[in-house]
Amino acid sequence: MRKAVIAGPFSNLVMTKQLMIFLLLGVLVLAQSLGIIYIKQTKRSLHSKLQRLYAARDKLQVEWSQLLLEKGTWEAEARVERVAREQLGMVVPEKVNVIIP
Repeated sequence: MRKAVIAGPFSNLVMTKQLMIFLLLGVLVLAQSLGIIYIKQTKRSLHSKLQRLYAARDKLQVEWSQLLLEKGTWEAEARVERVAREQLGMVVPEKVNVIIP
């Protein structure tokens, strides 16, 4: 078995192949753990953003429905006035002809 010798303060530590593999696996497990933490945090923030976008969509949907109702109201009044003018020959009276009791 080949042994690697480390220089420096740990010079008396001799690393065998099994110890190197063990340390490498430990580093890989730590890196994977940090990756999982990062992905979970990203998922939480994206889910939060999605919920805010759903709320904004619902608010805009309500506003759109109200605008459609208002549009229908305005169209109905304009249609009544047009029919009154064209088919019934009605006109808006002059101010001098209006009598308020």
